[in-house]
Amino acid sequence: MPIETHEPVPLPDVQRELERQLEERLAVLQELEPFALPSVDPVAYQSAASHRIAIEQITAALNRITLGTYGRCTRCGSQIAPARLEVLPHAAACIECQSHAEAA
Repeated sequence: MPIETHEPVPLPDVQRELERQLEERLAVLQELEPFALPSVDPVAYQSAASHRIAIEQITAALNRITLGTYGRCTRCGSQIAPARLEVLPHAAACIECQSHAEAA
């Protein structure tokens, strides 16, 4: 059974997608923030927290594009699988390092 290889997505396309995701998350966060207090709306509070984390991850990925390190694991320095980056373009770690971090 042959192993599928994926061509990396061109960086300008990745950057545009990340910028689109960032704008979308910022818009949702702006709508949630007036209600995102644990005592007012705990669901909005948790949702806003999730959006803030995603915004940080997307911003970090955009910074890695600028620095020329996008696609490299921030932990071990190896190449992140193109298939992983297609699914999760803001991924900072390869699957192996991410698995170790989640297991810890």
